[in-house]
Amino acid sequence: MTVEIRVLLLIGLFAAGFAARRLGWLKPPHAGKMLRLVITVGLPALFLADVSRIPLRADLVTLPLSCVLIVLVTWGASLVTGRGMQLQRAGQGAMTICSMSVNNGFLFPFVIAVWGQVGFAQLALFDFGNALCQGSLVYAIAATYGGHGTGFTAIARRVLGFPPLWALIVALLLNVSDVALPVWLTTILGTVGKLILLLVIVALGVLFDARLLRDARVLATLSLRIALGLLLGYGCVLLFDLEGLTRAVVLLGSAAPIGFSAVVIADREHLDRELAASAASISVLLALAYVPLALWLLPR
Repeated sequence: MTVEIRVLLLIGLFAAGFAARRLGWLKPPHAGKMLRLVITVGLPALFLADVSRIPLRADLVTLPLSCVLIVLVTWGASLVTGRGMQLQRAGQGAMTICSMSVNNGFLFPFVIAVWGQVGFAQLALFDFGNALCQGSLVYAIAATYGGHGTGFTAIARRVLGFPPLWALIVALLLNVSDVALPVWLTTILGTVGKLILLLVIVALGVLFDARLLRDARVLATLSLRIALGLLLGYGCVLLFDLEGLTRAVVLLGSAAPIGFSAVVIADREHLDRELAASAASISVLLALAYVPLALWLLPR
């Protein structure tokens, strides 16, 4: 199967999810169950299958570090933008966490289809930095804007309760300790993980919501996450002198759409859920256009 056909199939899965929602066959709660299955089973299985086997180099530490830097700088930019637009507290909180939420889960199926296991493993390392930020800093910011107190215990519980993070840590430990999982096991884990990961695309089609398309708050949030993210990713590439596939992974990951985890957090902490849902949905629609193009154009 050619790369072009694989990408078209992924786009078809998104369209299928969108159509199923409009026909009443699938609803947001179903999409939530799909995403939970991906988080608890799909991603951990792929991390153990692929990250445990890739050749690790010292320069790969720049992958999670780049993601952390991008998230931190975007945080500052969102504060300045929100104040300039005189946003209400709930709107400012939603804009901030959306601009800081990097949806690598959306990228994973595309990267596997085009760049293979090595590309996926490097993107997983990039997402390691994102997972740390989402489970700690982003959660704390959302709780602060939502008026709920948060402390070390609550944040630590959220970080430690994220299965992909543990799977990635175990995979890295296996890698550096030269303990190889049986081939039959990595084959099963890889196959199961790839199949479950396809549910991400279907779920995003179900959750797609294009409301507030012309809202200035949505446009500003999209610019912060995608345009500024890409600019910061290029800055990291220059700062760390990255080349080849690692350079391509940072550039693609930096311009990822908004994570739907931001919508969940916004709802939980009573931020502007409509702003978060609309911005996240539109960012995914845009990503369906620019991600396949970027995968073919980025030198690796």
